Amino acid sequence: MSDGARDLLVRGIAAAKAGERAEARHYLEWSLRQQPSSDEQLEAWLWLSDVAEVREETRRWLEEVLANDPHNPRALRRLAVVDGRLPRGDMIDPDQPLPARVPQEGPVDVERFACPACGGQMAYAPDGDGLQCDHCGRRTAIADDEQVAYPAAENDFVLALATARGHARPEASATFACAACGARFLLAPETLSLTCPYCDATYAVEAGDERMLIAPDTLVPLMVSAEEARASLLAWSRKTAGIGESFVIDHLAAVYLPVWQFGMGGVIEWNAEPAGNRWAMETGPLSGTEPPVTPIAVLAKSNPQPGQAAAAESTPPELPVRFNPTYLAAWPAETYSPSLADSALRARERALRATEERLTAAAGGLRLTVRSARMVVESFCLTLVPVWLADTRVGDVHLGLVLSGVTATVTRGTRREGGSAD
Repeated sequence: MSDGARDLLVRGIAAAKAGERAEARHYLEWSLRQQPSSDEQLEAWLWLSDVAEVREETRRWLEEVLANDPHNPRALRRLAVVDGRLPRGDMIDPDQPLPARVPQEGPVDVERFACPACGGQMAYAPDGDGLQCDHCGRRTAIADDEQVAYPAAENDFVLALATARGHARPEASATFACAACGARFLLAPETLSLTCPYCDATYAVEAGDERMLIAPDTLVPLMVSAEEARASLLAWSRKTAGIGESFVIDHLAAVYLPVWQFGMGGVIEWNAEPAGNRWAMETGPLSGTEPPVTPIAVLAKSNPQPGQAAAAESTPPELPVRFNPTYLAAWPAETYSPSLADSALRARERALRATEERLTAAAGGLRLTVRSARMVVESFCLTLVPVWLADTRVGDVHLGLVLSGVTATVTRGTRREGGSAD
């Protein structure tokens, strides 16, 4: 780009910021006639969309940007405003801190998942047949349309980041905090009692507090019963050297963990160079683009226990069903702690690493360099995934183990009293 074109662009942007629309259009359109670089050309189109007099002109400039850069976040946000999909009042100023949100005070009224026959507590049965009374065994079915597999919700990530929804940490759902260990759980409005899966403290739920949360879109129903979980643990102990018959299960509890599912888009750019004598006849490095690995699951906990991430993030993405609090009857669900924006950064890192590993495996020993500048997070979904937490011991050695609530696969967790963390 020539210095003259750059100077015209700067003048046009300054006029646009000052509210001088006619002057801004004059300089911006003039800069486009000076053979600007592609990045400066996109910038001129974006500012022209901002100073356009009519909606049709705004749309024309934004579509020009997206035709050349389909994932440009500024153009996507502005086009969503033009289309009415993103109210201006919901947008945040990225240069200003988010306003503090005050949780609603007072108790949260709760209903009961009560048995119609004896009044006992109903709990979701892992065999998928619905709710079962803990006292008399009576069953109540869940409507068929609530159990159909539900694809990950296509929540637009770019639009979410333009609002406080994408940045707010968990602070507008009923929640309950364990007084013993401090763990916080999403409280289904019909919950009768809650037993903390971490410290085994039991509460009769009469009230909770309300916090601002992104509600789960989907949920993977618990598919492994307590008996099946115990059988899997015993089978694991028999296969693990040095445990044998001294293996004891002290405590076993199920919990739903929050997981962000991100849909990745765009491309990852790569360069490959010959290593040693391989491809010695090539005149230069090879290069290309590769779509990123997708979807990417990220456990939505800041400080998870060892083994939780491996168990929750490995759940097949086709299993979730539409979220319904009925599935949480008698089963606690933890609230998420990292924000959507923070978790998306972890998803980008994992997508880049997974794609690099895939390319390296196919490169036959070539040295690879990958870049993620053109990779984007396109969509997101918050889902709840079940796991079983087990406190076990072998002699005086205590093992904390995690099992998938879908496959009953055992993941090694923590070890203490005579052993180090695995």
